[in-house]
Amino acid sequence: MLTRLVSAALSATLLTLPVHAQSSLGVTNATLALGLTDAQAEAGFVHGMIDVAITDYHGLQANVDYDRTATGDFGRLGAFLYMTPRAGQKYGLSLMITDMDDHSFTYGQIGVAGMFAMGDSLDLEVRGAIGMVAQTDLDWISLGAGLHWAMTPDLRVSAQYDIADFEERSFAARGQQLAVGVHYTPQGQPWGIFAEVGHDWLTGRNGGTGETTLRAGLTVSFGASNHGQPAFRVSDPMRQLLRRGLP
Repeated sequence: MLTRLVSAALSATLLTLPVHAQSSLGVTNATLALGLTDAQAEAGFVHGMIDVAITDYHGLQANVDYDRTATGDFGRLGAFLYMTPRAGQKYGLSLMITDMDDHSFTYGQIGVAGMFAMGDSLDLEVRGAIGMVAQTDLDWISLGAGLHWAMTPDLRVSAQYDIADFEERSFAARGQQLAVGVHYTPQGQPWGIFAEVGHDWLTGRNGGTGETTLRAGLTVSFGASNHGQPAFRVSDPMRQLLRRGLP
C-alpha cells in the first residue's frame, strides 16, 4: 500500500512541480529526479523532494522515492523537521519508512540530522538513526556524514559515508557505504544532470565482498533549498542488504 501511495505522490509532484515551487504556501524548493543504475539487482528509480519553510526559523523537507529492483519494487518516504537558528545552520529530527510492493515487508528508522556551513561554498552534513524491520527482529544503529561543495555556480560535488551495525542472532554484520556524486545545473535553467559512484561492503559474521554501483540521471528543480543549503540526504542501511538478497 505504501509503495502505491509513493508512486501516486511522485506522479502528483511531477504534474504540479512548477505550481508548488512558485506558490505562497512556503514551498522554497521542489525537485524531481529520474535515474538508472548499473547494478544487476537494481533498475530505474524516481526521486521527489519538497522543502517547506514553516516559519522564518523552521522548515520541513519531505522526500519520496520509488525504486525498481530484482527483489521487488520499493517505496520510501523520508522527512526532516528542522530548525534554522542562524545562517548556515539547520538541524532537527529525521524519519524514514520503506515498504515493498505486494509483500509484507516494511522497515523504517528515526534519528537526527544537521547541516553546517564550513565556508561560503562548503557544507558539512551529519546524521544518526536507529531502525528496525517490522516483520523480523532485525534492527540497527547508523551514523553518517557528508560534504557538499559548490565548486562553481553550475557544479556541485558531494561525498558521503554511512555505517550501520546489525547485531542479531540470525544476522550480524557491519554495513558501510561510500558515495561520491556530481550534479551539474546550468545557471538560470531548471534542469540538471547527476551521477554518483557508490561502494558498499559488509564485515562481520555475515560479511560479504564490496560492490560498486553507478547511478545517473536527470533532475528538474524549482527554487532553492531553505537558507541556501543543500537538501538533507536520506540514508537507507537496508539498501545493500536487499540488493544482496539478505538477510
